[in-house]
Amino acid sequence: MALDTLVTSDLDLMNARPLDVHRWSEYPEVNDFVNEIYSTLKSIKGHQNTGKKLVKVLLLDLYVAWCGDPSMKIMFSRDNNAYKAKSRYSELHIGKTIIGIVDTLVTEGIIHEQKGFNDRITGIGFLSRLWASEGLQERFKQARFSQFAIEHHQDRETVILRNEDKEAEEYLDTSETIRMRQLLQDYNSLLSNTHIDLYDLEIPVLEIGTGKKKMRLQINQQDKFVRRIFNNGRWDQGGRFYGGWWQRCPSEYRKKIKMDGILTAEVDFSGLHIVILYAQQGINYWAEINEDPYELPKIRDIDPDIDIRAAAKLLMLTAINATEEVEAFQAFRFQAETGAPEKRMTNEQLSWMLNALKRKHSPIAHKLASGAGIDLMYVDSQIAEKIISTFIYDCKCPILTVHDSFVVPIGYDRILQQVMESAFTAVTGITHPVVKHTTEYYDVMEEEPNPNEPIPDGPIFTHHIQDPSQRHLKELALFKEFKGKPDQEPWVPDWTMVY
Repeated sequence: MALDTLVTSDLDLMNARPLDVHRWSEYPEVNDFVNEIYSTLKSIKGHQNTGKKLVKVLLLDLYVAWCGDPSMKIMFSRDNNAYKAKSRYSELHIGKTIIGIVDTLVTEGIIHEQKGFNDRITGIGFLSRLWASEGLQERFKQARFSQFAIEHHQDRETVILRNEDKEAEEYLDTSETIRMRQLLQDYNSLLSNTHIDLYDLEIPVLEIGTGKKKMRLQINQQDKFVRRIFNNGRWDQGGRFYGGWWQRCPSEYRKKIKMDGILTAEVDFSGLHIVILYAQQGINYWAEINEDPYELPKIRDIDPDIDIRAAAKLLMLTAINATEEVEAFQAFRFQAETGAPEKRMTNEQLSWMLNALKRKHSPIAHKLASGAGIDLMYVDSQIAEKIISTFIYDCKCPILTVHDSFVVPIGYDRILQQVMESAFTAVTGITHPVVKHTTEYYDVMEEEPNPNEPIPDGPIFTHHIQDPSQRHLKELALFKEFKGKPDQEPWVPDWTMVY
């Protein structure tokens, strides 16, 4: 049977992620591994250095996928236009030649492939899937290097400009892009040197979502690269920080994040985009209005099982980002949970709810379904940049961003709250935004002391009740050894226990 016609289930093929063409390593053990496999290829054509580089990228990305989830496939495009060797976004100059390299690896039994298709009439397409052959998996098991030896190429672009078609666009550097790039390089260096993990997972894979949205998320030390993405060919639209598995990780799991073995806390801005819109109208929302922005009276003819506040919040956020009401309603239903009654809400029902939100927020009603979201993202990205910069250069402490919330090691959450408030004021001119913990714990310093009980050294945690997994402990120890890290980083609070 031809390798590209191997029978695999649809479910297996859906467990896939795109090929990462930025995967790289210069460790001698990695190069020896690649050279050994490359030397066995009989049908490879073209320049040796180019061919070996492309083989290396493919093998390393397959290895990273296999380490966390042996059933994970790699999505691979066979469209020549998907690869642009002469681009600032292709630091390894990956061109269409990679398609021929894949064919060679398939022909010689190094990898398997399930070819995809593209129906130009219906617009339905399915990218090809690649995965390691049984022989390559055996080589992976015997490899004399760990996954920590594989990272992204040091010259990978961190400042992305996309056009209106969401395609990466070339640009000339300015002092501002150079400044942003330097901050991102320093940020990625800090993240690269920090072990970031969900401490209780024995297998580092999460199954999240339902129905067509169901996916498997790998939790590993290679998916930590962050970049800024600007939109519509403009430097004043978008600009958010994207990257890192934690951004795709549901909030209930983010509570289990540890950094170098240290517990973390998450703090977020309440109603960030709404508050910014009011600030642009010269109104301090929390000081002058101070109402739950999503609380609405009962809406007629709405399924009683629907949580009105939760639905209003989702609709408000989709309306801020939509350019017209129908687009907002479609986005609302798409983002609603599979099988939930919100999925069945009609445009008429959603229109009633949106009108109620407009009446509640009359000063900013004209911004709903106006496409204001892309401009608001630029504002919140400026706030995020100030927060991240403070933690990189002043605290010298790792921080994770999820756009309107931030995750830091326990002990830095009070500092984070102050920094968030300061950054918000610096960008918007409005003081005292509401920031709150999304992580369930309380600081004993705020409680009345009990004279009959000893005072604990630090916070009481209500969400870290499981023991760390053996996988987490082993990986953390190997990571520290590989990186040459001390037993305790300088930023670790004295009272914090490292597991």
